[in-house]
Amino acid sequence: MTETARKICKRLHAYLRMGTYDGTVHAVYPDAIYCNTSIGMISILSNAHCLAPFSTIVSSVKPFTRYEIEEGMHVLMGNERIEIPDCELTLDLSQSTDYDLSLDTIRAVFLPNDYDIRLRHILHIVETNAKADDLSPLVVDTKPNQYSETIRPLLPKLHAAFRDQDPQACSEATSAIAGIGAGLIPSADRLLCGYIAGYAALSAALGRSFGRVLEMTRALASAAAAHTTELSGAFLLQSGEGLVSEDLYMLMRNVLSDAPYSVLVSTANRIAALPLGGGSDMLAGVYLSLSMLLSESPID
Repeated sequence: MTETARKICKRLHAYLRMGTYDGTVHAVYPDAIYCNTSIGMISILSNAHCLAPFSTIVSSVKPFTRYEIEEGMHVLMGNERIEIPDCELTLDLSQSTDYDLSLDTIRAVFLPNDYDIRLRHILHIVETNAKADDLSPLVVDTKPNQYSETIRPLLPKLHAAFRDQDPQACSEATSAIAGIGAGLIPSADRLLCGYIAGYAALSAALGRSFGRVLEMTRALASAAAAHTTELSGAFLLQSGEGLVSEDLYMLMRNVLSDAPYSVLVSTANRIAALPLGGGSDMLAGVYLSLSMLLSESPID
């Protein structure tokens, strides 16, 4: 059966236009297929998701599990197609729209006069969507849990590493945080992805070079990926390249501009409702970086 893709990460599409690649199915869910390939982890997502780095979104609303896809099945990519031959699934990319998800392309961002109000909107959404075992206690007054209290004393070292622009210190701080939490994508890793996004976007607003940004984000991602699950590590490495989801990209633009509050809140609410969970953890990471890294942050 052939499915049609309607959106695709521009970076992924560029790779697929340059050559052919193969890999294996890493995990299958009703609304997502994750494939470990020679160009990294790629995601085939349903309409329930927003576009993510190295992902594509299909038009069909039917669950992927109907194809009887199994972990380890061979994946072929190239020539505007992604194929899983063992279950006769072909994804046609030829009509999909490219979206650039690199924060290197974010433009017209600045520190608005109501910056603190915009950050408070993010906090309100974190609090509204808080769960018993998430990391909301790090930024709002919710009941602490084992994960939040393990991470809390580790954050000052992470903040200091970014303020000092010290990649080695960043790696050391991140190694202690990554992997904390339950599941294939632990809470701490969602937090770190949000932290990276906030730092990269704030750096753009402050005029810091993207090359310098990547030194820090790659150090964080590389250290974190070595201390967590394979799937979560892959997502962290993509974040380390300055790539974010479509909604997270829009949130950064909404916070660091004069966009209407209603647009900011709508975007943040979509992130909080991520299909795989952990959206509040990501928003907490965004808040931590946008609030803690503004002062004493050198521009170079």
